[in-house]
Amino acid sequence: MFMIMPLLTQIFNYGVIISYSCSRKWQYVHSWDVKNVDNLAEVMKLIEAGLHQDATKVYNYAQLLISKTEEKGDLQTAKKLRSVLKNTKTITIQAKEYGHTLKLPVDSESRLPLAEIKNYDKGSVFLSLDRDSMSTIREFIYLINHIDLFLKAGIKGNRSILLFGKPGTGKTQTARYISSETALPLVTVRLDGVISSYLGNTSKNLRILFDFVQRTPCILFLDEFDAIAKMRDDSNELGELKRVVNTLLQNIDSIESDIPIIAATNHEHLLDPAVWRRFDYKIRMKLPDTATRRSLLTEFLRDVPLENGATDFVAALTEGMDGSEIEMFSTQIRTNLVVDKVDSLRTKDLLSYYTKFKSRLIQEGSDENLSNEEIILRTARTLRNQNKKAFTIRKISSLTGISTGKLSQQLRKRGEYVG
Repeated sequence: MFMIMPLLTQIFNYGVIISYSCSRKWQYVHSWDVKNVDNLAEVMKLIEAGLHQDATKVYNYAQLLISKTEEKGDLQTAKKLRSVLKNTKTITIQAKEYGHTLKLPVDSESRLPLAEIKNYDKGSVFLSLDRDSMSTIREFIYLINHIDLFLKAGIKGNRSILLFGKPGTGKTQTARYISSETALPLVTVRLDGVISSYLGNTSKNLRILFDFVQRTPCILFLDEFDAIAKMRDDSNELGELKRVVNTLLQNIDSIESDIPIIAATNHEHLLDPAVWRRFDYKIRMKLPDTATRRSLLTEFLRDVPLENGATDFVAALTEGMDGSEIEMFSTQIRTNLVVDKVDSLRTKDLLSYYTKFKSRLIQEGSDENLSNEEIILRTARTLRNQNKKAFTIRKISSLTGISTGKLSQQLRKRGEYVG
């Protein structure tokens, strides 16, 4: 057993000093008020870990305490803390970034890892969603970053969020964004590792996984959540799989607000009702609206030379696409720019690229085999529905090369009044 109380005492003392360092009061305190201690969440975790003789947890939360101290500009205290970790003989692991020292748990039978862990630098992940969703996510990030404020006030932090909606709407990107804005590693559950063919092993894997995340500062990301959180009254499921849900709920309850949890699913209707109640925030991930599409395109095409108004044109073209498809189309535009060796892209070029992209997308996603002309006509209807004044019959005719007469005739045949 590790004898880590001496280390804990030193780290704890430094943790208390932090709250006084900004006012240059460099002295130890013998009686202290919880409400006046900065980084209270980390200090409490260190005390808990020390009392349980958990060297790994002490180490990991000490590393987070060092990072937060450095962020606040208190480099001297951070240096002292790092020196404590490095020189203490009772911990054998060397001082490195805590996100790179973790030994991921594995399934006992397959030896597959139960999770993947990755760090995202602040500002490295781009996210654009509708205004309401972004507002909720920013509030969620604020709660994570300011947990000390709520602990001091005796308030339980609400730090679990469920993202649900169609594929490609940004659920995984949202998890990465939250990770980057909180400076916490993202621990993504690997379902191929957690779900075992051996009776009892899935519940065991869940317990191992939750025990792992409680020992380090991180965000737990449960992707494809419906695979392990299905309704317990599903007649198609075996009794063992139903017991997995009970284990999942127990583990979620056990960590309370200590570890932020993000869950994502494309099939929210499959989730057990009790699972929904475990999440403080729930966001339906929608197809991007016009403003969001424009924001995504501005990011994805930021280095592409476009003529004036081209971004608005592509935003209109991509109505009905999810964020993933918009990114794919943007990549296709950038690819064609290189292949065609052109200095700038005209609106006409973009429509041509869109027709090719849409043709491939439709043929991959359905049995419908449309001609390029049919795709163009459908696109014309989309543009007209967006803005009839901006996309007149004459304007669309000049872009597509289809005569105004034929264009008008075909649109009328499809039920559109052409005025």
